[in-house]
Amino acid sequence: MKIIKIILALAAMGISAYGLITKDFSYGPVSSLLLGIFFALIAIEEFKTKGKNSWAMFFMPVSLIIIVMALFSF
Repeated sequence: MKIIKIILALAAMGISAYGLITKDFSYGPVSSLLLGIFFALIAIEEFKTKGKNSWAMFFMPVSLIIIVMALFSF
């Protein structure tokens, strides 16, 4: 799970950096989708370790909103 989170974070940062450097923002939805999946993984991990009274209650709705908005922007 840790390796997947690192790969998702690096991919999202790489795509975002590419967009900022080249001024080509056509890959923005992909970056947002990766960020939403990253937040969902964080929420799942928080649910497993700390239960309902944790940051998972914040990360899960945020990740769902980000994923839905990224899918609508394709």
